[in-house]
Amino acid sequence: MAELFPLAEELSCSICLEPFKEPVTTPCGHNFCRSCLDETWVVQGPPYRCPQCRTVYQVCPQLHKNTVLCAVVEQFLQAEQARTPADDWIPPARSGASSSATEVACDHCLKQLAVKTCLVCMASFCQEHLRPHFDSPAFQDHPLQPPVRDLLRRKCPQHNRLRELFCPEHGECICHICVVEHKTCSPMLLSQASADLENKLRHKLAVMYSHINGATRALEDVRAKQHSVQDSMNRKMEQLRQEYMEMKAVIDSAETSSTRKLKEEEKRVYGKLDTIYQVLVKKKNEMQSLKAEVELTLAKGDEFEFLEKAAKLQGMSTKPVYIPKIDPDHELIKGIYQSALNLKSELKRSLKQLQEKKAEEPIASGDMGEHGSESTPKYTRPAKKTPRK
Repeated sequence: MAELFPLAEELSCSICLEPFKEPVTTPCGHNFCRSCLDETWVVQGPPYRCPQCRTVYQVCPQLHKNTVLCAVVEQFLQAEQARTPADDWIPPARSGASSSATEVACDHCLKQLAVKTCLVCMASFCQEHLRPHFDSPAFQDHPLQPPVRDLLRRKCPQHNRLRELFCPEHGECICHICVVEHKTCSPMLLSQASADLENKLRHKLAVMYSHINGATRALEDVRAKQHSVQDSMNRKMEQLRQEYMEMKAVIDSAETSSTRKLKEEEKRVYGKLDTIYQVLVKKKNEMQSLKAEVELTLAKGDEFEFLEKAAKLQGMSTKPVYIPKIDPDHELIKGIYQSALNLKSELKRSLKQLQEKKAEEPIASGDMGEHGSESTPKYTRPAKKTPRK
């Protein structure tokens, strides 16, 4: 079975996991039992999908019997059945107790043990009550045989005769008169039929033993593959987590750098405006002081004192307040914001390309690289721009 097991997998339906029965081929090239695929699509309904590759069919495709595959499966099953049973397995022995070896009571006295059964009288007799069959000429043509147990059950209900033959075509025991009704069959003696069926059942049991061993190995293989897939996915998820952590670190670094530049620009502009504010406060206080002196001089009554004070105040000049233009570096702010937009657009574009690639290509079974570099896009930090002074 070891050398046939790989072939058994190839010749098995992926729905019922048994050898193909009337295999059919889908347009996408996969094989299934006709009944399995029909039942699957009846339950699934349109649109119809291939159970193996998930190809979609809006209309149920026409399925044709794969005659070549059917012949291969038949030859495989014949080769499997012809194999000898495993050496380490011995079929259970059939009970050797024959019905004639058991104790049967005399049907006449119901006390003594029967020594013979008459196939004409359909009764069993002890030594005493069997005597007429030896002494009387009327019983000389009655065939005798060792005592038969459950004689009533072995009688033919139609002809009241012992059923000594077996019809393999109908699978029933018959008597000699029933042979007329089974003339197209091939009846055989019960002992011969019993031995023949026993050999067939023993062979069937050996084949079942091989199938059970194969199923056990298949279960172990499936469980091993489950563990392998689980371990592989855990490794890939850890790699993926590391990659996303690196990407997050790149984004966090870019955000920190951009935020620092904006705060530096804010500090520069805010500092200059604060200096201007302090100068304006000083000038306002000076003008208010001069205003108060002018008002006080105008209120003086002494003309001599007024002239001296007015002449002095007249010589002091006053100018309107001038506010220099202090604005943030809009080009710098625009560049920082544009860098963030470029990083976001690049991230979206890379993710979209990756999703489209996965949708177009079949799922690959190979592992990712050491750091998942085959499937994870790399990002570069935006170039730093020199702040404008």
